[in-house]
Amino acid sequence: TVVLAPAQANGELLDVVAIDDAGVSSLPTQITAPDITAPAAPSELAVNADGTVVTGRAEPGSTVRVLAADGTTVLGSVVVGATGSFSITL
Repeated sequence: TVVLAPAQANGELLDVVAIDDAGVSSLPTQITAPDITAPAAPSELAVNADGTVVTGRAEPGSTVRVLAADGTTVLGSVVVGATGSFSITL
């Protein structure tokens, strides 16, 4: 077991090699660390003038949901694109 310091918990790509007693190493094998770090809260939020579209920025690949005042009813949802910006039609 190898303990990584610092921990790799954001989906980082890691190269793993085996090295023998003579110091000769294998070709690297790549593995992806788990992404267990919560994304930052959405930012730059805005609602259009008629209240039907919410826009903003969030971590690419994360899902943004707009919830009603009851905290459970989903009014709209979107997976954030590669640029980090999103638009949700309610």
